[in-house]
Amino acid sequence: MSVSKEVNKLATGRQDQRPSSGPAVRQGRRQDRSLDATILDAALSGVAAVGYDRLTMDDVAGRAGVGKAAIYRRWASKAEVVANAIAQWRRARGPIGVPDTGSLRSDIEALIEALPAYDENDASTIRVVLGVATAAVQDATLAAAIDDFVLSVPRQVLGSILDRAVTRGEIPPDRDLSLLPDVVMGLNMVRMVSGRPVDQLFVRRVLEDIVLPLAGCRG
Repeated sequence: MSVSKEVNKLATGRQDQRPSSGPAVRQGRRQDRSLDATILDAALSGVAAVGYDRLTMDDVAGRAGVGKAAIYRRWASKAEVVANAIAQWRRARGPIGVPDTGSLRSDIEALIEALPAYDENDASTIRVVLGVATAAVQDATLAAAIDDFVLSVPRQVLGSILDRAVTRGEIPPDRDLSLLPDVVMGLNMVRMVSGRPVDQLFVRRVLEDIVLPLAGCRG
């Protein structure tokens, strides 16, 4: 099964319970979109200061200098705010695009080269992200928000690369590739939990030594 079809299947199956893919569009007064980043930065700093469980929407509003209603006009829950805050932090580290170089191995190389270099400030944020991931084990709403806003992007990027390789004949068409993006994310998570960097060297080993052989890459 192609990765894109599997991602779409999961999305359809959870359509009624998943949050939307961005700030909610509410009826009424036009929103000031420039406040979005301020609110999300405040949410991430709030999680860093008090943890996800103790964070409240009042706390986020106070840190952002906005009314609580301004947050609820954009996101329906604390889980959505925090998940979007993590997604914004990752986007700020560098663009997350789908390379299309014409070959699987070149696409993988481009993906590796685009990986940002994380500094000490990023390492602190990664620890916050791990704390949120831990909280998600006991919070289905948070887990769904993280899956929708954070994990869906790398899943779709790698899935698109692999699906195109199937189309080009670089991967056998009968291979089930649906779990490979989650294999990569799982190994990244183990790496972060152990306090080691998810750098280009590590990602290269995962993609070239694990993902490509499992995919049955012919090139």
